[in-house]
Amino acid sequence: METFDQVLEQYTPMIYSVMKKAKIYKNHEHYRHCATVALWEAWRKYDPTYGPFAPFAYRTMLTTIYREMSKENQYAAHYASYEKDTLTFLAHQKQRKSGESGCPDLFLELAALVTKEEMELLMDIYYYRYKFEELEKKYGVTAHAIRKRRDRLMKRLREKLV
Repeated sequence: METFDQVLEQYTPMIYSVMKKAKIYKNHEHYRHCATVALWEAWRKYDPTYGPFAPFAYRTMLTTIYREMSKENQYAAHYASYEKDTLTFLAHQKQRKSGESGCPDLFLELAALVTKEEMELLMDIYYYRYKFEELEKKYGVTAHAIRKRRDRLMKRLREKLV
């Protein structure tokens, strides 16, 4: 059997082919290294009863890259730092729960003019900035119905506040 250096030289184009197949667009060196390690493992584990070496090596490298991508995606989802918008949202939510806010008088005035459900709708639309499509699920009505409810509520508030 050939040495691994010879196998690596022969299958280097396949490594780039596997990376292209997996649509790697960042961390090229990391994934090339993973594919090289997978090629070495395939070379070490290969048994001629498996069939030709090339498809065995190809599948081993592709599987290894997909597993590594999956690990990185899980890490990014669970351990990535928060973006500024997320931190701002969390700060607003904490302020609201603790009763602190930049404009408490406005909230108190609005709360006196509308029902609890209407205040919740206003908060969802203007304070938390939910999209109407997201609110469809929460309120169990269509986005059009939520817009109509908001329009009627705003018209009533304008009449009361002016």
